[in-house]
Amino acid sequence: MDNTLLLLYKICFWSRSKTNNSKTKKMAQKTKILYLITQSEWGGAGRYVFDLAGNLPKDQYEVAVAAGGNEELFESLKKIAITTYQLKNLVRQISAIDDIKAYSEIKKLVKKVNPDILHLNSSKAGVIGAIAGRHAKVKKIVYTAHGFVFNEPMPGWKKIIYLLAEKFSAKYKDAIICVSEFDRQTAIKNKIASETKLVTVNNGVGPIDFIDSKTAREKLNLPPDKIVIGTIANFYETKGLVYLIKAAKLITEKFPDVIFRLIGFGQLENDLKAEIQRLNLSDRFFIGKVENGKNYLKAFDYYILSSVKEGFPYAILEAMQTGLPIVATNVGGIPEMISDKTNGLLVKSADPRALAQALTSLLQDKNLAAQLGNQAKLDVEKKFSLQKMLAETQKVYFQK
Repeated sequence: MDNTLLLLYKICFWSRSKTNNSKTKKMAQKTKILYLITQSEWGGAGRYVFDLAGNLPKDQYEVAVAAGGNEELFESLKKIAITTYQLKNLVRQISAIDDIKAYSEIKKLVKKVNPDILHLNSSKAGVIGAIAGRHAKVKKIVYTAHGFVFNEPMPGWKKIIYLLAEKFSAKYKDAIICVSEFDRQTAIKNKIASETKLVTVNNGVGPIDFIDSKTAREKLNLPPDKIVIGTIANFYETKGLVYLIKAAKLITEKFPDVIFRLIGFGQLENDLKAEIQRLNLSDRFFIGKVENGKNYLKAFDYYILSSVKEGFPYAILEAMQTGLPIVATNVGGIPEMISDKTNGLLVKSADPRALAQALTSLLQDKNLAAQLGNQAKLDVEKKFSLQKMLAETQKVYFQK
């Protein structure tokens, strides 16, 4: 009888112990996320991936990032010990051969990583990644639209191709995050996906380690006695930088103490330099890449954004955090960040004269400039924090 009781006790203890161990393992299990982005350059989408991958709670998530190229995003992620995968066949340009290879490469990687969530970013990764992820049987596929490509300046036939690609791939996606309400309404209007799949989560920024104005100017070789109007942008057509250069010509003719500084790089660099030279602005308009450009924002007195197409630009959020007076074009999600004459000035896109007139009004009214800058700083802290973006994104991850 004693042996029987002892055996029963052992069975009960073993069963209970196994149940507890199972519960402990379940509690300790992390959610695996694979972020996929077309290119590993440091643009808005790259910054977004970096912020999510680097700031989600490490006791709850195991994250990795895959992208084409081998650029700055990978370097930054490796510094914070995030696993990265370089995709050899994922390129920005449409190419049937490369795209088929990219599909196979992504599908193979997804099976290897076996994520709970595949989070896609940028158009090409959003299309190919969605199909590959679904065929690899990923439990949940999330896509962030950082401004739809078909809103960019391009031939009509090309717009149709990109629109159809977005519609087709949406079937494979469980949720689509739009970084602005403008993009969400664009998706609804163009019937890209059902409204239940579409959610707006604005980009957000955390504290930035700004360099003080004097030091920043010294490092950028900017004179201390000049008024500096600046911007940070990749040298792409969508950034409307040629209109900014033409506006600079109008401003410098009227204000001899004003100079311009454009921080960035990209495929249009030679074209922009040629335009600067053509307008005889070589001694008043300076361009070039600077590592961690946002840290130098206090070198500027005013911030200008001349884009013809945008999603929800980090550059504006960063300038708001600095308290700089801002002039920006009224495109994409910018009006959701900048309210005209309240925390900045909004102007029509592709209009150098409008940019110049808005800057002139701020140069002539220092009190208005300071008022707009102070309000922008208050607004970004209240409405567009990194923590808010992280919390709202995690809600999307676990929504049924």
